[in-house]
Amino acid sequence: MEIDFILKILLAAMLGGIIGLERELSHKEAGLRTNILIAIGSTLITILSFKIAALSKTADPARLTAQIVSGIGFLGAGAIIQARFAVHGLTTAATIWTVAAIGIAVGSGYYLVAFLVTIFVVLVLTVFKFLQAYMEKQKQNYIYLISTEEKASLLVDVRQVLTELNIRYSSARLNRKEGGYEFEIILSTSENKNRDFIEKIMLIKGVKEVLSENL
Repeated sequence: MEIDFILKILLAAMLGGIIGLERELSHKEAGLRTNILIAIGSTLITILSFKIAALSKTADPARLTAQIVSGIGFLGAGAIIQARFAVHGLTTAATIWTVAAIGIAVGSGYYLVAFLVTIFVVLVLTVFKFLQAYMEKQKQNYIYLISTEEKASLLVDVRQVLTELNIRYSSARLNRKEGGYEFEIILSTSENKNRDFIEKIMLIKGVKEVLSENL
């Protein structure tokens, strides 16, 4: 029984380490050690939940395992960095959550599933990264100068438009000028989204003019 316990922990450490190594090589915050610890921790809690449930007819092993999801939620939230117009760390947060799920699978005895999911996660983090980079190359960089009378409402509205169109920004700056403000922002997007962005910005209350130039 104890050998089975140890083997599960070692397998979880190996699978978490495989994913963690990719994260480490990609210079991400949640790297090798973090993913190994998450995998081991979730596996250990899952094993203990079954052990405790076996001692009582009324105990539910799913209750203790469910707390893993709650705990990982806090870790994932800590990995996400929200700037004014963009959110970073979503992939890291999703990876942390998936590694915890792999640990639960190992602790529950679903070794093949855990192994296959680990391989698939690594493929997503590597192959899809190059695919995403290729798609980014198809985009163009635009600089926008948005003239407005109101400062606070503009920042909120521009952020909402960026979210709706799923556009990322590379830099943003707000300058005060006579009669109001001028908001300068550089985006990397397609020609179609460029037109949509301008149209939506022009509908914002207080916006007087939008100038766009291809960099």
